[in-house]
Amino acid sequence: MAPRIAIIGAGAVGGYIGAQLAAAGEDVTLVDGWAAHVAAVRAYGFRVDGMAPEETAAIPVTMLHESEIGRLGEGPAIDLTFIAVKSYATRHAAERIRPFLAPGALVVSAQNGINEDVIGEVVGHGRVAGLIAARIGVELDGPGHVQRMVPRGSPGIDVFRVGEPDGRLTERIEALGALLRKVDSVKVTTNLAGERWSKLAANAMRNGVSAASGLSINALDRDPALRRFGIKVAGEAIRVGERLGFALESIGPVPATLYARADEGDGAALAKVEEALLAAALATKARSDAQRPSMGQDVAKGRPTEVEEIYGLVIARAREVGVAVPANEHVRAVVREIEAGRAKPHPALLLSFASRGTDQPAHAV
Repeated sequence: MAPRIAIIGAGAVGGYIGAQLAAAGEDVTLVDGWAAHVAAVRAYGFRVDGMAPEETAAIPVTMLHESEIGRLGEGPAIDLTFIAVKSYATRHAAERIRPFLAPGALVVSAQNGINEDVIGEVVGHGRVAGLIAARIGVELDGPGHVQRMVPRGSPGIDVFRVGEPDGRLTERIEALGALLRKVDSVKVTTNLAGERWSKLAANAMRNGVSAASGLSINALDRDPALRRFGIKVAGEAIRVGERLGFALESIGPVPATLYARADEGDGAALAKVEEALLAAALATKARSDAQRPSMGQDVAKGRPTEVEEIYGLVIARAREVGVAVPANEHVRAVVREIEAGRAKPHPALLLSFASRGTDQPAHAV
């Protein structure tokens, strides 16, 4: 029997995964709280655009408003759930889906941050797995419409990484990988913790830096000062992960440890990281010039961000292990000021970091 699948949070990542699974013939129901989005999908299908003409489609898929979630109880129990809401809404999403889960259901965090424990507290830790979207580049740019800003397949980099929180290689995680290969490339990992922290460092390098500057990823990487600032942010987070004992994975094609060594003054490491970042930024087919990470999108749309779930987590763990993370503290302070309406995104908000001593505490700007 094919699994009955629910996706809670049908934004860029959740909506894209759900639409592609539906196009492959899977039994998928999307649940989202944006009424106009729900209405558009019901009327026209979930519209997906990619970087190639053949990636464009309007895909019929069942869509419920979150107020209608009780309708999930009208059919068989849910076998597989992807939670794809913002990290600050994780517990609420898990509580909403819990009554509809089959006894052996799998609940998968398809989010930024590290949320498996929170989900497990609600639905049971034995029901939880993780999914990392390593390089998907999607943006929900209007009701019922997702734009993908990087090529499907992402040669050389598996788009999804899936794994059990305890690192076991199980039948259910292999089945999850096989299912997601209907959407894009997949790596089944026995190192979810290391993958998660490496992605957290990548998110730190990209999300708040884009939100604070107002720039796309390519624009950030083409600017020498902002490129090096992003490398410092990632390097700090990687050092925290190293001190915590994680087996860290590559960030894109670059070993994570190179970011830490670059931030510590290793010129050869810095050159390798910069070469990789600049090559991707200048490659016309690697990603769209318009691609912004999710926090950059949220700030542009005036929505709450995951600043605490990304930077707050890095900072909290850094304090536990005695690692200084002044660049991460600075990004968090800037994004908070923007969210509060006391600042507007501008590169100068980040470049001001260079004008103060890095041993000084971060402050609102």
